Amino acid sequence: MSSSVAGAPDLSGLIELSRDPALDLKPVILRVQTDLFLTAPVHDRAILQAFESLAAGLIPTVDEETLRIVADKLDGCPDVPAGVRDALEARGFLVAPPREAGSEAEADRALAENPGALIGTRALERLLSRARTDAALARTLLGRPDIPPADLAPLWLFAEPEQRRAITEAVEATAALRPCPPAPRTLATSLVEHSHARDLQAFVTALGNGLGLPPNYLGAAVDPAARYDLLTLALRAADLREGEAVFVFLTLNDTVARSVDRVFSLVTLFRETSRAAARDLLCAILGVPVMERAGREHQPLHGPEAKRGAPAAAERGGFRTMLPTRLRRTS
Repeated sequence: MSSSVAGAPDLSGLIELSRDPALDLKPVILRVQTDLFLTAPVHDRAILQAFESLAAGLIPTVDEETLRIVADKLDGCPDVPAGVRDALEARGFLVAPPREAGSEAEADRALAENPGALIGTRALERLLSRARTDAALARTLLGRPDIPPADLAPLWLFAEPEQRRAITEAVEATAALRPCPPAPRTLATSLVEHSHARDLQAFVTALGNGLGLPPNYLGAAVDPAARYDLLTLALRAADLREGEAVFVFLTLNDTVARSVDRVFSLVTLFRETSRAAARDLLCAILGVPVMERAGREHQPLHGPEAKRGAPAAAERGGFRTMLPTRLRRTS
């Protein structure tokens, strides 16, 4: 099962209700699914197929106001599946074709490949966002000596080992300045139990929910081989003990468990990355705030929304999206 499918929200209850002739939840389901599609950090094959299958089936059945809302949301998105685009067009709603986004991508690539070009703050932010899902662009940016390691944190998964260490050290310098209280031990216990049962879907969902990650967070690793590196950062951010992490490496996936070198490299990554740095690297890679969940309520790690009354509440703190240092200075 792909990570995106494993971590996707379960809409089966809504879909079942939509079959009740006394209720018409189809417009709600279509809008919700559209929002989930647009906020997914990576539009991999599983995400695209799932969205096309559901949306293309619902579009012929919903009202025009819902279609207008959905078309406006999808307008300008380069990854709209052809089936969804055709279904909307059949109802009289056009979505801008991906050719425009492709032209912008070519311009961004030319800018990144020009060693003499000065990349401004806004341009760098756009390039980093695009490079999260474009391995060639990511490696081009990683090869530019004028971009500091801290600014390259969103591209950590694409970096070679030496550059990963430089990025991690740069992130560590600022991550250590923010509170990083322990996560609830119930999260670690749950993860170990799911790994022991080899229940991948439950494991991925529990880890994502525990940290407040996007549903398709493992899909941020464009290269499937890097997904366990991302998973290791998440395990470190979830405050697992080293022995618990090793147990996961040895039980969750047989392919990983059979490779001594792979397990050793994952353990080394877990051991050499502080929890605060792992948390901030996750935030940079995914491009979203990383939250911890205590019980049913998200507890921000730091930020203005954090509770500031009692010391214990202050320690729980809040967590803002970590932007590269260069991006925070000016726009």
